[in-house]
Amino acid sequence: MRRRKAVHPVVAVAAALLALAACSPDGGTGTPRAGGATPSGTGAPAWPAAVPASGLAKGLVLPMEAYMEPYADTVVIDRAVDRLTTQCMKRYGYAYTAPARGMTPPPSSDDSNMPRRYGITDEDLAARFGYFLGDLNQTPPPAQKLTPAETAVLTGRLAIARGAKKAPARIGGKSIPQDGCLGEATRRIGPRIDESLPSQLDYESLRRSQSDPRVLAVVGAWSRCMKAKGYTVDSPLNAANLTPDTHHGQAGQADITTALTDIKCKRQTGLVKTWFTVESALQRRQIEQHQLALNQVRERITAEVKAATGVLGR
Repeated sequence: MRRRKAVHPVVAVAAALLALAACSPDGGTGTPRAGGATPSGTGAPAWPAAVPASGLAKGLVLPMEAYMEPYADTVVIDRAVDRLTTQCMKRYGYAYTAPARGMTPPPSSDDSNMPRRYGITDEDLAARFGYFLGDLNQTPPPAQKLTPAETAVLTGRLAIARGAKKAPARIGGKSIPQDGCLGEATRRIGPRIDESLPSQLDYESLRRSQSDPRVLAVVGAWSRCMKAKGYTVDSPLNAANLTPDTHHGQAGQADITTALTDIKCKRQTGLVKTWFTVESALQRRQIEQHQLALNQVRERITAEVKAATGVLGR
């Protein structure tokens, strides 16, 4: 797999259940100005920078990112929910250990995916990995195996699966919280709201920007530059498909050469800066149109991080 989009991890019961069942990695979305955690623990992988620190996207932050949840904050919230869940399970006599958080970071801090939003942009990474993500594809830590009773107390369900039937209301003479200990812990951090609006608007601005005359012109210039180098491709978003994956997920020399040429043509044409400028203007208009709802999302994320930080004793 050459590109993996960062996944937004909603700390809701249904999503958490599926994550436990699939041993899925933490994902993240984010704002570079929000608070959050930092990698901790021996062997913890590096987390994506909130703001690109190298390449053609260095220092670029889209307006909508101010309303997203960064990966670092996602980890803080998840760890707090895990701690509260463990405490709740202990009340029922069960020793529960949640999978380690922050061990499978996504390639970007939030759903803007700025380092690769307009295609590959970092020459140093391209020289090592071509269009691939390199060592970012990490194996998530295994989830604890649970007995049926532990599953019922943890989730309030008979199984860890979407749509699973509800568990009995009581276990061992004790009432089970709504949606189990996981639901109780999530509610302690704060009432959930739909936090997907910033990501939806972010996707829409990228889609709309592709028909802007300035973007069409610079993409055309980039395509002609690539053509002069021997590559026929109409968009930088399709450039990763120019060379076949013949090395089982590892970059071959052809892939690296193509990626470096791609970035060189982006630099010569000013593609990244032009596209970013166009899309930033689109997003500022989106923010004006959805200011109240976006503010609510940002305030909710801030409140969740504050509550989570209190739980963790930071």
